[in-house]
Amino acid sequence: MRLALVGAGRLAAHLGLALQALGQAPVALGARNRQAAAPLAQALGLCVCTPEEAQLGADVVMLAVRDEAIAPLAAALPWRAGQLAVHASGATELEALAPAERRAGFHPLQLFADPLPRPEAALAAFAGVRIGIEGDANATLALSSLATRLGAIPLLLVGGQRARYHAAANLAASGLFAPLQAAVTLWREALGLDEAQAWAALQPLAKGALAAASERGLAGALSGPLARGDTAVLARHLEALKDRPVAPLYLEAMRTLLPLARESGRLDAEQWESLFQLLSSQPAKDV
Repeated sequence: MRLALVGAGRLAAHLGLALQALGQAPVALGARNRQAAAPLAQALGLCVCTPEEAQLGADVVMLAVRDEAIAPLAAALPWRAGQLAVHASGATELEALAPAERRAGFHPLQLFADPLPRPEAALAAFAGVRIGIEGDANATLALSSLATRLGAIPLLLVGGQRARYHAAANLAASGLFAPLQAAVTLWREALGLDEAQAWAALQPLAKGALAAASERGLAGALSGPLARGDTAVLARHLEALKDRPVAPLYLEAMRTLLPLARESGRLDAEQWESLFQLLSSQPAKDV
């Protein structure tokens, strides 16, 4: 597979350098901003060329650019018959790659923090990561093989799923910060701590919860009054948060987690019914 990268952001850097670590470096690096792309090009042993030039010698052209840039860039490139156009977006449908004859998506479910990692670190960042892949049968086979070589796991998508798929991914990543930020704010108000102190105190809880979920699944890791069937404590929480901005978020979080409490098998029928009645009786607007 002769793969050309277009774009020089963190995803492009990780993919390009991971492939370099495998001895399968991209054949070209294209970018509109040559200066910004120069460090990655140097690391890959390539010259920065235009996207049009990068496309010339490639079988697969990976557009690792911002969502709003995909369609205009794809429309500007002179696609050859049989050449595979791939974007690395989670949310954008493949129609954005028209007028390319063959279109596919390759979206790693990973946060890439380092703008220019070492090749070994770039490759390690893909280990065990799901990569959302969409395309025709041949494209899916080729990109699934690429994902496997990277140490990742293919996750096959179909058209029309991408917005919901990406929304779920966003909830699992930055979406986690909403309840964490709310918790920090509550402690700042209640205990007089500054943000750094509150976060330092709450961080071990967050880390422990994720570690437990990794080992035992979401239901098995659930803790607190829901997991214990402690309706009285949960009622005190709701009363304490009444009229505060965080109240709707807390209530909806508990409602969303309630099925996990049932799934965990730790509650008897009476406990679950008591929790259900408490959470069902308090619309978010009235909390």
